[in-house]
Amino acid sequence: MRDGILLASTLAVMLLALAHPGWAQSSGSVIVLNVETQSSLSDALATFYAQPVDSGKLVVMLVGAPSGMLIKNREKIVLIDPAGSVSGDAVPALQKLDILLITHEHSDHFSYSAVVSIQSKTGAIVVANPGTYSSLSGALPPDKLIKMRSAETRSLSGVTITAIASIHESNEPLTYILTFSDFSAFHGSDSGFNSELSGYKGKAKLAIVPTGGASPSASPGNALSMIKALEPSDVIPMHGTSDQNAQLGALITQQTPNVHYIRPQSLASVVVSEMSGREFVTVLAFAIGFLLLLRIRRQKGEQQAELPVVLNQ
Repeated sequence: MRDGILLASTLAVMLLALAHPGWAQSSGSVIVLNVETQSSLSDALATFYAQPVDSGKLVVMLVGAPSGMLIKNREKIVLIDPAGSVSGDAVPALQKLDILLITHEHSDHFSYSAVVSIQSKTGAIVVANPGTYSSLSGALPPDKLIKMRSAETRSLSGVTITAIASIHESNEPLTYILTFSDFSAFHGSDSGFNSELSGYKGKAKLAIVPTGGASPSASPGNALSMIKALEPSDVIPMHGTSDQNAQLGALITQQTPNVHYIRPQSLASVVVSEMSGREFVTVLAFAIGFLLLLRIRRQKGEQQAELPVVLNQ
């Protein structure tokens, strides 16, 4: 009787993983977190570069600025809005950088001296909105400084970059969609919601969205509107307080439950994997089922081993 209950439970777990929407969603990705608090940004950068990346994955690391992000796939590395966080002793720790993007000229997103130092160290192409381009023009090699405006798309160093207007008070600020060879990501700067994002539905698998903080335009509600417009599979918050990030998480749970929501820590690495939630839970369920079946067989073996002793008595 007990064996029958265990076997029925095993089958139920397997069927639940295959059929129950709460266990296995039809869209989205499983997010694998490799979170290690670092003693310094230089140490964090070493961890970032050492992190292996398989096809169909991105590694994303916060770099200290409100929307500062390092992003890499198996081929390319991109840095966005580091402000002054990557400067001084941290600059030599940059082992490779293909593209540096700046969304606008506010000091929590852009530092003239840091951009010049980073570009000099790495040889990266710098993509700038009009407000920062005017500051950097003449300070960088002409072939390494690219000005972009809203609705423009360029292919640079193997990455396709689409610029979209940011809803924010500055000189033509931008948000970006980055299309790598095997992944795509949206970076929302500290923008409010721009309805033009609806024209880019499905173009970004990962959306990195601002929830507020010091920005007068960003908010959890605007971040949710970005998510609804883009329909990504994965979301990472930035440029907001812990409470604002939590508010966005609650909104996602209520209104876009198929989206995977990650709240990384500063100086931590996050791996975004393209294994679907359904695949992961199905594999987990079959592993549990297999272990239960092994337990049944072991119990039967123990009972058979005890049987001759009982008969001899």
